[in-house]
Amino acid sequence: MTGTRIAVLHHARSFFPLDVFQRTRDVAELIWVLDDSFVDDLTTNRLLRRLGTVVDIAGANDAEAAERIALARPDGILSFVDDQMPRAAAIAERLGLRYHTPALARTLTDKGAQREALSRAGIPEPWYHVVAAHSPRDVLMDLADRLEFPCMLKPTTGMGSRGIRLLHDRTELLELTGTRTAHVVEEYLPDRDDLPAWAASYLSVETVVVNGLAHHVALTGRFPLAPPFRETGNFIPALADQRLTGRLTAMVDGAIEALCVKDSLLHTEIKLTPDGPRLIEINGRLGGRPGFVLAEVSDINLFAVACQVAAGIPVQFDGWAPVTGVGFWLMMQPPIEARSISALEGLDGAAALEGVRTVDAKRGPGQDVDWREGTDGQVVTVRGAVPNHAALGELVLRLQKTLRLEYDLN
Repeated sequence: MTGTRIAVLHHARSFFPLDVFQRTRDVAELIWVLDDSFVDDLTTNRLLRRLGTVVDIAGANDAEAAERIALARPDGILSFVDDQMPRAAAIAERLGLRYHTPALARTLTDKGAQREALSRAGIPEPWYHVVAAHSPRDVLMDLADRLEFPCMLKPTTGMGSRGIRLLHDRTELLELTGTRTAHVVEEYLPDRDDLPAWAASYLSVETVVVNGLAHHVALTGRFPLAPPFRETGNFIPALADQRLTGRLTAMVDGAIEALCVKDSLLHTEIKLTPDGPRLIEINGRLGGRPGFVLAEVSDINLFAVACQVAAGIPVQFDGWAPVTGVGFWLMMQPPIEARSISALEGLDGAAALEGVRTVDAKRGPGQDVDWREGTDGQVVTVRGAVPNHAALGELVLRLQKTLRLEYDLN
């Protein structure tokens, strides 16, 4: 067991603890930090105590939490979700650990603040307007006169595609009158039309930043979104030629410089439009699936790298991570009008397809589904690797024919 100790601010929507433990145990001992949300969660508490040290910060302010964590002697600190990033930054500052500054953590987790910072730096992005919480009707009416519909609506905080939808007209915008949540209204960007039907017109760049120097390790493609804007999975490497790749990395480099990111993994989402790439958002953490997808076709372990960067252990990359095929993580999402699952068949057939490593049913017949859960509302997840992109396209079609999902509709 290594002597490096990493404090992880755990969250209910973070990675499954055993997955994190298995992918980091060769480089770090984990200190699981649990807040008020886990006070009554005895199952999680028992599991985490088997996987490392547990520090309970329930009811503690940031100064008290830092004192409790300090007793566990951490060499670094991490959060794998946006929700815990500002608190991780506050604690890191008190303990002198490498992490985002509190100001940067706020910018990275507030879509409005992030848009403003990137705009000042001239980073290509959608046009946007920040709608403050409790905005009165007259302010929204004035904004409606200046918008081009349809446009996107996003809560300023949150992850997993929750609360993201399309505004078709001013009436839908005015429904935000007096709401307690701040939002960003932004341009609805068109798709490129030269991609195969099974690939979405956006991707992400996975980057390791050490002492402000960016190492871009993977380009992650996406499968088409389920309405309204729920993710259906990723594949590595993405479909991108050398010229496009250069534009994407230059865009990320500009964002890193503008935000003054020093030591972190970054997951930067970029839309591919007919007029060129536009930066959708930059996440100051390991992305939700790329670490798993890259591991299907490469020896690069991004979970371990995250711990090493947090602890100040040197890491080196010679360009993009070498891959031995195309790794994928495909998610089947229920339709918006679905209320519950009535039938789920074909799991064994899907598991037998060449290239499929695991088929995981997240819920089954009789269980409720709700599109408002965002990406987390998935019904089935399929993971594996194939030799090339052509084989991936063929496999996606076969999976769609093999898996039979039926729903009770509202």
